Amino acid sequence: MGIRTLFTVMIFSGLVIITGCKNNDLKKDADQIGDIMCRNIEIAGKLRIANPNDTAAISKLQRDSQNLQTEMTKMYADFKKKYGDKVNDKEFSKKFSNELRRAMLNCPHLSKQDREQFEKDLAE
Repeated sequence: MGIRTLFTVMIFSGLVIITGCKNNDLKKDADQIGDIMCRNIEIAGKLRIANPNDTAAISKLQRDSQNLQTEMTKMYADFKKKYGDKVNDKEFSKKFSNELRRAMLNCPHLSKQDREQFEKDLAE
């Protein structure tokens, strides 16, 4: 799965699951998800450029990626358990999406295209 596709899936999942968070927790939640997403982008980038003959490095990166996916799954499960009945609030979803975009702008591993798109989305 490409970074862009994975990123889109993660954003959508985050929006659906976390839409019930209280407004005062919005930035904190977006920052946490943004951090995990940024680390995932970093690992994917390192895997992409890794020397195919360096099986030890590739194995470590794959383990790191699996651990990160486990962390993300647990975090989403916790949010879903806590806020699952509030997932239909469109206004909150929009606010969360904006906070997540702001959080992702702090990611040094974000592609130029994604960064430009997030900046454009936030300006609208």
